[in-house]
Parts: sequence; C-alpha cells; structure tokens
Amino acid sequence: MQKTKIALSMISAAALLALTACGGGGGDSAPAAPQQPVNPPAPAITVSGSTSAVAGDPLAVVFVPHTETSTRPAFQSISHAAFPAQFQKATAEGAYTQLGIDGNSLITLAGGKVVEVAGNGDFAIGRWTDGSSSIGSVSGNQGDHYAVGKPLKLAQVLGMGKTLSCTLIAATNPTAISGNFAAGKVNSATALIDLNGPFLQNVSLDVSIGSDAHATANIVGTVVNGLTQSNGVLHHVQTFGTSQSQPLLAVGYAMPTPSSGDVTGVVVLKCQ
Repeated sequence: MQKTKIALSMISAAALLALTACGGGGGDSAPAAPQQPVNPPAPAITVSGSTSAVAGDPLAVVFVPHTETSTRPAFQSISHAAFPAQFQKATAEGAYTQLGIDGNSLITLAGGKVVEVAGNGDFAIGRWTDGSSSIGSVSGNQGDHYAVGKPLKLAQVLGMGKTLSCTLIAATNPTAISGNFAAGKVNSATALIDLNGPFLQNVSLDVSIGSDAHATANIVGTVVNGLTQSNGVLHHVQTFGTSQSQPLLAVGYAMPTPSSGDVTGVVVLKCQ
C-alpha cells in the first residue's frame, strides 16, 4: 500500500510539472505580445533669426565648412551658381538645413542650431553650430556658414570708371576653426567690382574674435564667381539678385588672424 501511495505521488508530481511546462491549467491564454522597439526622437534643430527661403531654380550657393583653412579648401567647400532647387531644403524660418548639387552629394544638418539667419528674398544666410551634420560634429564655438541666393551673372561693361562699390548688409558671426574662441563679429566689409571683366578689384574684411579686435584681410584682383585662394585668404564668391545695376555680392572666407588662427564666415554686400 505504501508503495502504491509513493507511485501515485510520483505520478502527481510528473503531471504537475507537465502542466507547468504547458502553461498550467489556465486555459488557452494568448502569449504576451513582443515589445516594440522604441525609436529615439530625431535631434532637434533650433533657429535664431528668420527670412524667406529663396525662390528660383537653380540657386547659387556658398558654403564654408568648419573644416577648411585659409590655404586649403575642404571637400564640402562650395561656390556654385547652379544648384537644383529641389536639393536645397529650408525650415519655415528660412534657415537652410540641406544643400547639394545632386542626391549623392547632399550636406545635411542632422541636429543643432542655425543662427544669424537673415535675408531679403534674393539671398539667405546662416550658420550651423552646436550640433552635427553629414560633415561631422561642430561645437558651439564653431560654424558651417552658408549663403543661398538667386544667381546673377554680371554683364561686361567696357569703359573707364565702370565699377560698382559694395557695402555690407548682412553677415554671419566669424568663427575660429579651432573652436577655442567664442564667435566674433564682422566690423566692416567692402568691395569694388570692375565691370570691364567683370572681376573683383578688391575685397576688404575687418573682424573681431578672441583677442583680435581688428583682424583684417584684403583681397585684390580676383574672380567674381568661384572659389579661389589669394592674398592669404580662401574665398568663395557669388553674385546674387535680379538687378545688373544693384547686384548682391556674397563672399565666404577663411582668413588668418594674428591670435585666433584661421577664421571663417560669410558676408553679403549690396553693390551699386
């Protein structure tokens, strides 16, 4: 009899284990739904300033990445008058967050800030900072500077005194490529276009940054449209607007300074 009780106990234990393995005797309850992966939110882009996005197709683009120097352009250094409008993306505030000539060479801001946004419909400028893009990370003291505008090819006008004088109307704050100094400011910028070329007779820049209260650059005898290095300054130049007699001149620059190293930025001037 004792053997029978032990055998029955063993059978009961085995049955209990079997029920536990099958989920117990609780009926046909559905298995728990798998956890859905949680996608992190996209990095935010904040904008300081506002303007209208530039209407037109194609668009002229100047882009000065924080990776270029006064003697060497980077792969993303741009001065071009025929970028398809479909690849130039802007926020509602008119801040450009994507630039490129085709789908295989887009430069895109992934997250961060676009500051010093300004323009008038014929041009828009801004600076990417304190974030990351397809180029890489950029600190709060650095900047990727851009100018986008309606392309304008200046006509040649022959004769003595056929020049246009240009004065500053907008600028991004200059930044040291080292990131060791807070963004500075443009004190002044002027230019003179000789329409006999046409070519830039001169461009003068005066910026302050770090301990450099008046770091200056003077570019003499250079192209009106293009990217080149002369007089110790790497410069990106494009003409914007709709008026031959009052064009806009966009100049991106990487210039040496006495104490702050190479400094980059963008200025836009009105010529007449």
